[in-house]
Formats: sequence, C-alpha cells, structure tokens
Amino acid sequence: MSLPIAYDSVTKKVQLDENAKFDENRDLQLEIDQLNTLMKDYVSINSDVPPLPTPQSFTKNLSLMVKKMHTSATNLMKQGKFRDASKQYGIALGLAMARPKFENFQLTMSEAIICLIGRCDALIMDKDFLAAYQDAEILSQLAAGVPESHLRKGVCELKLGNALEAKADFERGLCFKPDHTKLQQHLKLAEDVIRKENGD
Repeated sequence: MSLPIAYDSVTKKVQLDENAKFDENRDLQLEIDQLNTLMKDYVSINSDVPPLPTPQSFTKNLSLMVKKMHTSATNLMKQGKFRDASKQYGIALGLAMARPKFENFQLTMSEAIICLIGRCDALIMDKDFLAAYQDAEILSQLAAGVPESHLRKGVCELKLGNALEAKADFERGLCFKPDHTKLQQHLKLAEDVIRKENGD
C-alpha cells in the first residue's frame, strides 16, 4: 500500500501529495512533520551518528538564551506587565522546544516546565484564564506530582465557571500534599460555589 506523500526537492522535505485531502490525512501529516523535524536536526549535526544524549552533550548557548529570556519575563512580572511577561515566557518556551531532538530530553522537559509555569502564572495574573488553563492542563500532565500544577488548573477551572472540575483538581493536588494551605482554601471556595449553584 502506497502513502499519498511526495518529496519536494526545493525545500528538501516530505509532504502530503497535492491530491491528498488534509482532513483524511491528519495523522499522516503529523508524522510527516515529525519526520521533517527529525531529518532537519539530523542533517544539522554534521556527523554520521548523533552523540549520546548525556547531560553534558547539549547546546549550552540555547540554555543560556532560555535562561536570559526567562529572567527577562520574571522581571516583567515584578513590574506588573503580565501580558508582556507571558509573551517572553512563550519565546523562552519556544527556544527550549527548539532543542535538537537528539539531545538530552530530560533537560528539554525541565526547561519547558519552568517556562510553562511562568507563562501560566502570567496569564492568570492577566486574567486570560482560558489560555492559562491550556498551560495548566499540560503542566498537570508533565508535572503531575507537583501540587501547584493542580492548583493552577483548578484556579482556571473555577474562573471559567467549572466549579466541579476545579474541586476535582484541588482534591488531586491535595493527594500529593494534604496540608497545602492554598489548595485547601481554593477547595473550600469551589465547594461554596457548588453549594450556591445547587441552591444549598
């Protein structure tokens, strides 16, 4: 069985055949994108075999740029410029995710989580709860054992009018740290909202 793909000699990328319908080939397009990214990283290493992904073999300049952008965003947070800060955290996240796929994935994950935490907090402070919820949802999966991940998600749920889901998020966070004061306070808030919605 042949796939509806073609090779573009100009861009040097694999792509969907021009006659293929995108809606019917979404999964294939995702795999093509991943293949093109992997090939780009592979070609850029200028070596027959990529180096082993050890903590020492990573692009230090990229980490310095991520750290610099993160520090800049944190300073904007301190000045109360939350929207600008969220954009800076977004740029830092983009840099962290641009790390070649052959490098240490654990380092990429830790940088991405730190940037997501900052951006999520900035979006919450800017009252952009829907965008903050998207970051909080990712954090609650990448850093599921961190109570604050569930706190952020629950706060967004509560602000978006989903008190039941918020309650579940706060309870999930309390499973990891039962004496977490903020989680306890927000759980009580969520329960109060649910009681009001039920007419109690």
